[in-house]
Amino acid sequence: MHAWSVGDHLTHRFNSELGTGRITAIEGRVLIVTFPKADTTMRLAAASDALVPATEEAQRRERSLLERLARGEADDPEDFLIRLDMLRLLATREAGGLGSFLGGRIRLFPHQLYVAQRATAATPVRWLLADEVGLGKTIEAALVLNRLVHTGGIERCLVVAPESLTVQWLGELWRKYHQVFTLLDSARLADVARDFGADFNPFDVHRRAVIALETLVERPGLTTQAVRAGIDLLVVDEAQRLRRPPGHPGEPGYRAVAPLAALGRHMLLLSATPLEDDAHGFFRLLQLLRPGEFPEETDVDARLASGVPLPPCTSSTRRSDIGGLPPRVPAPVDLPDDGRIDDADSSRVRWLLRAARRWNNAREKTLVFVARRETLDMLRSALRDRAEIASGTFHEELPAARRDLEIARFRAGDGPSLLVSTEAGGEGRNFEFCHRLVLFDLPWNPSTVEQRIGRLDRIGRRLPVEIVYFRPPAGVGAAAVRLFERLGLFREPIAGLEPQLAHVEGVLEDAARHPEVALSDERIEQVVAQAQEARTRIRAAAYQQLHRDPYRPDMAGPILARVPADLDALMEDVVTRAASRLGFRVEHVRGRRAYAIEFGNEALVDSLPGVPGGASFVGSFDREYAVQDEAVDFFASGHALVEGLLAHYEDDHQGRVAFLDVTLPGPPGAGVVAIYKDGAAREVVAVDAGGRPRPEWAEALLQPGLRADRMKAEEVAAHNWSALVRHLGARRPYAVAGVVVTSA
Repeated sequence: MHAWSVGDHLTHRFNSELGTGRITAIEGRVLIVTFPKADTTMRLAAASDALVPATEEAQRRERSLLERLARGEADDPEDFLIRLDMLRLLATREAGGLGSFLGGRIRLFPHQLYVAQRATAATPVRWLLADEVGLGKTIEAALVLNRLVHTGGIERCLVVAPESLTVQWLGELWRKYHQVFTLLDSARLADVARDFGADFNPFDVHRRAVIALETLVERPGLTTQAVRAGIDLLVVDEAQRLRRPPGHPGEPGYRAVAPLAALGRHMLLLSATPLEDDAHGFFRLLQLLRPGEFPEETDVDARLASGVPLPPCTSSTRRSDIGGLPPRVPAPVDLPDDGRIDDADSSRVRWLLRAARRWNNAREKTLVFVARRETLDMLRSALRDRAEIASGTFHEELPAARRDLEIARFRAGDGPSLLVSTEAGGEGRNFEFCHRLVLFDLPWNPSTVEQRIGRLDRIGRRLPVEIVYFRPPAGVGAAAVRLFERLGLFREPIAGLEPQLAHVEGVLEDAARHPEVALSDERIEQVVAQAQEARTRIRAAAYQQLHRDPYRPDMAGPILARVPADLDALMEDVVTRAASRLGFRVEHVRGRRAYAIEFGNEALVDSLPGVPGGASFVGSFDREYAVQDEAVDFFASGHALVEGLLAHYEDDHQGRVAFLDVTLPGPPGAGVVAIYKDGAAREVVAVDAGGRPRPEWAEALLQPGLRADRMKAEEVAAHNWSALVRHLGARRPYAVAGVVVTSA
């Protein structure tokens, strides 16, 4: 048994989190031990074999920073300077409240930042994102999700989307935001049942998940399990599918989501077309978000007419609000009346094969839409056999993972120049990188055409949207083209008009059934007039009454001005220096704006929070480069390596005490500088040897480009640091330094 004395230092073998303790009293066979790290005092049996004498290094760690400075004990100045730069990085990346929105691998568009900030201004977040097609609703939702995960402490997130979009959501969350979600499809649900039992709650195993709306509808018990688990954030994409006519309990999709909405926690609904002609569909979504504001007996029209402001829970940015996008450029192709009836040798096919050779030689990406799988197979065969051009494919029968692979191959610079898709590619997919869209056939439903065009005509696009379509010489097909041209469908979006144009398909079908009654120009003008009237009415209702405080173009400058211009460069400097300091292998990738960083055997630490030993990364600190090349990581806020390094320095004792020889403007002198930190807030206090405050020292210590060296031993010995630290008072600092200031 060890012979203990008052003043001895010890550690507890089985409770290392207590840190090093100091014996303050001995009462018979009981030791009274104070553990400063745990801020607790304990009575422990002196004979316990769990008590171990603390090493000198352990005692040194437990000494207060001011005590260490007074004794002349210090860390390597480089560790201290890295810690200072990390504090500057933490403050810089807050960006006046934008901080948690800046970590994604995305181009920063001010309207998206504005909407994300509005949506998160109150808690819980309950918001409908109803931007026009192509303006980035998914990005806005992910910005909100990212903020809630990093600052709100939410654990359980569930994304509900149409089955065709589930894998895309997984990929977007991982590639752009470093968020790992699990797809709860039939196979994964079966895995949970096999591994944990048939009745085990899958939402307890996978706390961040994506699930198809179709799966929730087919298996109602999943909604019950999700409610029981407690979802902190629910995201529903294509929320216009949640239909509930007046007096009706709701269609299956609505009933599958409503119990989750009723939890009253964070919820986001995404819909580009939330309005019906009488706005009832819109109000049904608002009832999911704010049931207290819109009770069941609410008369929608009366509520709108009352003039009482609706609660701020929606946003609907328009293209005109952001200054517009690159224009749609119609490229009609007049077809000859050649009398051919062979689909595989029609004038459309022959024209496409000729044009495809030009596009392929120019390495221009072209998306070709067809209505039927048979047409897709025919076109791909013709492109392969007659034009000797390989093409990608996208259709309903492809597994979800294969669909993503086909798009990734198509997007790649060395991938196929054409992708032929059925309507499966018309919802939620992003093809803004394409040069043109070919409407090989023209659906008679304007909404379907708009969905196709919307795959290219979206935020981030820098080229005009070339829209190739065919003009038949006569018949109902020719009438359909004339009608769509008069509606302006090939020149501007029809978002919000879908319900008013739903009858267009019926008009064309009637014309097809009764060819003797031609679709006259007068009838076409009548349809156009009705659409224009509806456009005016809907915009008045939606954008003046329902969507208050919209984004305006003049907001762009002030919002973007809050994004620190030096954030990426500061991140690069801090992360590479910190990783190198910890013994990681850090190499610049030749010819690329990227680094290879490896947590290898030579590292000076065994682990980083969230980063296993042996992990390696290839990534860039340059936002634009990372956006263009998704094969590399984006080293930004939220990335595992970045957050792991920050967390390590936050917890580690190294770099908290230093003696620095600093070159600064102004008169020379000596003194102490203490840094106090409370969450993201920081305060720096500096005093000289006479006890006088030196705020200019404090300010300079956190500026970029600080010139500092290790203080020479004789200089350290020349000052009474014990007396100097008394000028700082009793506050416990985050880091402290003795400084000798030399005039610049």
